[in-house]
Amino acid sequence: MRIFCTTLALLISLIATSPVQGIVNHIAQYYQTDYAIEENHPSINDESFKKAVEVYYAAEFDEAIKLFSEIATDNEQDRIIRRDALHFLGRSYLAVRKGEKARTALEQLTELEPPRIDIDPDIESPQLLRLYYDVHKEKDGGYAYQDEEKKQTLAIVDFANQSIDDHEKLQPLSKGFSSLMINQLNGATDLKVVERERISWLLDELELQEDVSRVDRQTAVRAGRLLGAHMVLFGSYMKFGKTMNMSVRLVSVETGEILMTDQVQGKADKFFELAESLSLSITKSINVSLSDDELGVRNRETRSLDALLSYSEGLDLLEDRNYKAAFEKFLEAYDHDSTYKRAILKAKSIEPFI
Repeated sequence: MRIFCTTLALLISLIATSPVQGIVNHIAQYYQTDYAIEENHPSINDESFKKAVEVYYAAEFDEAIKLFSEIATDNEQDRIIRRDALHFLGRSYLAVRKGEKARTALEQLTELEPPRIDIDPDIESPQLLRLYYDVHKEKDGGYAYQDEEKKQTLAIVDFANQSIDDHEKLQPLSKGFSSLMINQLNGATDLKVVERERISWLLDELELQEDVSRVDRQTAVRAGRLLGAHMVLFGSYMKFGKTMNMSVRLVSVETGEILMTDQVQGKADKFFELAESLSLSITKSINVSLSDDELGVRNRETRSLDALLSYSEGLDLLEDRNYKAAFEKFLEAYDHDSTYKRAILKAKSIEPFI
């Protein structure tokens, strides 16, 4: 579902409630390119739905709840529009701290699937992501990702930090590098990459999230099987001086065997290119297509190590539910790189919870 802002006026009204006053033009561009409504989506021509979305992005959450509730309970309304309204209703309830009502909205939403809503971790709050996963776990009887397109499915766990220099300072990149490669590999044809947040949610339940080193091959097979993945990717990084070494290991969930390993080394500030090289190597080994253009298909990433480090620190804080500090870190990442779409989208996603 790509149903968000449809006019520049709406985009500007969205920003009017945000402290990020100086980046209106950038935000407008990002939402136009990443979240344009698909032309054949039924919500695009529904005035009541568009009005409710406008109210939501103006942070008038009580009124949004009223409007989305009316749409969701209208049995004469298009099923997809009702499903999308329940998605926004869940968001709205979470914004006013009504978690049980948000759960109920998402439970009703799953009754109107498939097709599934497009859960994008860059723009969804952690609360909604976790709640949606949990509702589907109860409905489906397990953790497995239900892929309607029957693609190969890959799970990427957080990278292990083996740095010699600045080990503690660079620890947050454990999440940042896995997030980066997920975004790069999402451009591949015939490959579904499991969201990092879904993997984190599962590892939390397995009580392994705090120690990446404990996620060994046996654990990967178990976690991958629970997620319905065909493969699990481990990664590690080591910085020494101005040099960065990155390595990956791909494991088959079915057999537990290592399908491929690769390692690259170069200047630390060229981390993006190092990750690209690994991404191309991975897709080649599993016979899926990933062109240079597809690597940047979503074009949300940064090539600034300082920006990625701030963003990664934000992810750590987010998992600790320190939303204000995480918000500030995402803005700090944007300050390092004003083209870093993912950072500003993530900041906007958690703003209602500050």
